[in-house]
Amino acid sequence: NGTDKKKTMIIRDILETELEELIALYADYTAKENLPPLSKKRIQKIWREVERNPGVHYFVLENENRIAAACILSITPSFIRGGSGYGVIEHVVTHPDFRRQGFARALMMYTLEFAWDNDCTEVMLLSGNDAKPAHKMYRNLGFKDDQRLGFIMFRQGER
Repeated sequence: NGTDKKKTMIIRDILETELEELIALYADYTAKENLPPLSKKRIQKIWREVERNPGVHYFVLENENRIAAACILSITPSFIRGGSGYGVIEHVVTHPDFRRQGFARALMMYTLEFAWDNDCTEVMLLSGNDAKPAHKMYRNLGFKDDQRLGFIMFRQGER
């Protein structure tokens, strides 16, 4: 049952050896946005950038020795609100085999706690317009969708 599965979950930083599994998970999540595919050289370059940036945290929820869910938290220092930083959560994804079992919620709770423990005063996220079940989860976690208006712009030719 679902409770037994949750007993084996571990939430932690991603390991370099898991990058291909993460990229495969993202391929399912945003297939049309993952073109062209990343070369091994490009993957390694991105990983080195992540390792050098203390504000970027790739978290995974491992279950049954697989990545069941993942997200990125970026923490940015700020000169307002007493100098505390703010967090942005992006690329929240759950593997199709593990959806509707509470894994994304557990990962989000962990990520939020990490942000609060690292002196963030607020955490923001964007979600696709059609991700209605995710929107419900975010609201249930306490995210508000009526306090700010988000805008997004892509580099010309990207969309």
